[in-house]
Parts: sequence; structure tokens; C-alpha cells
Amino acid sequence: MTKEQVQRIILEKGVPHPTRELRLVETHISWVILTDAFAYKIKKPLRLSFLDFSTLLKREYYCEQEVLLNRRLAPEMYLGVLPVTSDSGNLWIGGKTGEVIDHVVWMQRMDDRRQMDLLLAQGEVEVGQMHKLAGILARFHEGAQRVKMAETWKELYEEFADISGQAPFLDKYYEAGARAFIVEVVHWSHDFLKGIGARIEQRKESGFVVDGHGDLHCRNIILGDDPVIFDCIEFSEALRTLDVLNEVAFLCMDLERFGREDLASAFLDRYLAITGAMENGTDGLLFLYYKLYRANVRIKVLCIQGKEGEGGSERKAKELIGKYMHLFKRYFRELKAAFDAGAGDEMQ
Repeated sequence: MTKEQVQRIILEKGVPHPTRELRLVETHISWVILTDAFAYKIKKPLRLSFLDFSTLLKREYYCEQEVLLNRRLAPEMYLGVLPVTSDSGNLWIGGKTGEVIDHVVWMQRMDDRRQMDLLLAQGEVEVGQMHKLAGILARFHEGAQRVKMAETWKELYEEFADISGQAPFLDKYYEAGARAFIVEVVHWSHDFLKGIGARIEQRKESGFVVDGHGDLHCRNIILGDDPVIFDCIEFSEALRTLDVLNEVAFLCMDLERFGREDLASAFLDRYLAITGAMENGTDGLLFLYYKLYRANVRIKVLCIQGKEGEGGSERKAKELIGKYMHLFKRYFRELKAAFDAGAGDEMQ
């Protein structure tokens, strides 16, 4: 489908349920039509380095995967897959006749005022909610499929080192000296990961690498009576397959971006008490590394968006990059200090 066709659906109210509101929300890879009670998510016909939605069959498959995978954590939110049909020039979601030209993920609309990122900005998130969230994620990970053939330390390093391509942009537009600092961190991370490579493999054998969510940040969580985690990565099994410490590190990093180290600690302590996922000092170092890696990824994404003119105003982009760079530096200092102090003596 094209954006013009999506806008036609909105203009002509080509949705299967009565509604007063019809509003379009656009992301880098999808269009989402919001109505009073439901949301209809349409995948853009893209082929990128990390996903392929380029054909009708592939978009149908990944719509089905999105529903199947997200029902693990949000069964009441993900209702099914509906066709988009063209009949006598009219476009309809859920149409019974005509040519099928695309598919949508049909979702129950949640109260987006309860998105965790919005509540954090308003100072309305409490420790008890973090304890509930930790319990939900712990149960999810304990029931998730275990994966033993996953990233090696070398592949983790290659992903981390990819930020080097953004160093000149950061150095020129955001922070003098960024290039030299990133070169230092990337070089250090190679030796660090090589040193704990054996432990990374041991954790796979111990069942700590799972088919997880893959995109666990605050915007993908609704904090109601019971937290709802949604919008997992459906388009890449590789990106969704990860060490559970990597998964929880993303959320902890995002909480700390809002300055809520207390909530991050409350969440992590409860999660570890349930799962025992951090067995020794080396695992503690690995968790710190994963926070560093997650800040790395957010910086890289924001730089790419900045070059493409996406992500809002220049001031907002600079502010966000600054926050993540602050975390990136902090995590590196903490990790290096802990490593130098011998916190990873359990390494084998």
C-alpha cells in the first residue's frame, strides 16, 4: 500500500467498526490508523538491512507473526489479522469482497495516556508498578523458548563497533571529542568481550538466552492495573533472540534516561530475585555492558534519523543524543572501573 491509499481509507472511513475518530500515526516502518476502540497497523512495503516487507506475502506473514508473538505478553490487545481489499475503487479494512491488496494487524486500542514513558515524564510511576512489571517479565522469560545458537562475542562486538560510523557526525554536530572517545570505547569493548566470551557461551547452555521481546523500552509498556508489554520485534528472530540480561538492561537504561535509577534498581532487584539470572560477578559486568550497548544503539539510531531529517526538531534530537551520550559515558566508566577492580574474577 501507499500512504495515499491509507489516507483514502481514513477519508472514506473504510474500517470495519463504527468510530468517530480516525487518525493516522506514522512510524519509520508502519502506518497505524487509530479509531475509538481499535488500531489497525499496516506495514510499509520496505526492504531494509534488518527487515523485508517488500511483498504482499511477506507483509501477511509478518502481520501473523506480530499477532502470534505479541499474544505471549498482550493476548487481549492483539486481536488478529485483517485483509485490506479494493472493490470497485473502494478500499476497505476487513472487506469480504474484491482484491486483497494488503493486510493489517488488528489491535484493541489501549489507553495511551498510560504509556510508561509519558507517566515517567509526569513523575507518576511508582516502585510497586516496577515490582509487578518485573514479575510479568520474569514469568515470560521463564516460559520463553531457550536458544543455544545465538550471537557470539565477536558478533556482539561487531554490532557494538557499528557506532563508529556515526562518530564523525557526533564530533561535528553534537560534541567535540566524541570521535576519539568512541574509538576508545570500541577498542576497549573488543578486549572485554573477548575476555568474557566463555561466560557468554555458558549462559546459553544455562538457558539464559531466549526468544524474547527484543524492544523493551518504556514506550512499549502500558501501566494499568496490570502492566501490558506490547510491540515486540516480529520481523527479525535474530534481534529478538537475546540474553535476558540484555533484555532487562534495555528497560533499566531507559528508566535511567528519565533519571529514575530508583525504579531501575527496584525492577532489577525483583527480577533477579525471581529468576536468578545474575549468577556471579562476571554476569554483573555483562549486565553493565548490555546497558552500554543499549545506549550505543539509541545514539546510533538518533544519528541516522538526524541525517535523514527525522525524529523531530534539531533541538530535541540534540537533547536526546546528549542524554544517551551521558549514559554511554557513565556506563563505560562504571564497567571499566568494575572490571579493573576484579569484579569479573569468575571469568573462565
